[in-house]
Amino acid sequence: MMNTKEIIRAAGGPSKVARAVDRHHSTVCKWDFVPGKFVRIVSELSKIPPETIRPDIFQTTPTHEELQR
Repeated sequence: MMNTKEIIRAAGGPSKVARAVDRHHSTVCKWDFVPGKFVRIVSELSKIPPETIRPDIFQTTPTHEELQR
């Protein structure tokens, strides 16, 4: 999981993220991790894949070729 502050910074900062998820910027600043229900929104803003933001929730499925290695 990436550092939450870095993810928020990449998404445009706490104020921009807060507006996008309809929360106060101070709430976003207190996040230890991006809540699951907001991962897709933050992913779109930051251009960081959901599985990078919250790999515990969004797991990638290995391709057949990857499984054969």
